[in-house]
Amino acid sequence: MSEPKPRILVVEDEAVVLHTLQLILRQHGYEVKGARDGAEAMMLGPSFDPQILLCDINLPDIDGIRVALGLTERIPNLRVVLLSGEISSAELLDEAERHGHYFEVLAKPTEPQQLLRVLSSKATTHRDTGGIHRVK
Repeated sequence: MSEPKPRILVVEDEAVVLHTLQLILRQHGYEVKGARDGAEAMMLGPSFDPQILLCDINLPDIDGIRVALGLTERIPNLRVVLLSGEISSAELLDEAERHGHYFEVLAKPTEPQQLLRVLSSKATTHRDTGGIHRVK
């Protein structure tokens, strides 16, 4: 019998992208809740108790790294996979790493199969020369 899939909190401010991510994940057996900004994610997170946070870095209210830091304080074993389309996110990632937090990052846009592979596997990351963390 296979292990149950983890609960995933998806945080994405673009409605179409959020809906698409939720649809893909639900079709592959994940229990998913979505949030459109950091405040909504911080409110939903503790009661939903996800095992994985899939979060855009660039949100309209607070950046996704601060969302991840806030939720990992309340949900200590939370795995964080961030989505970023901008190299400027590297500075925020460096700051989080200096404080002992290492987050996986997928470049946007990402193919659904790559996303599913990353979410179903253990974290394996490397750092590219541009300074942004990318999941293999």
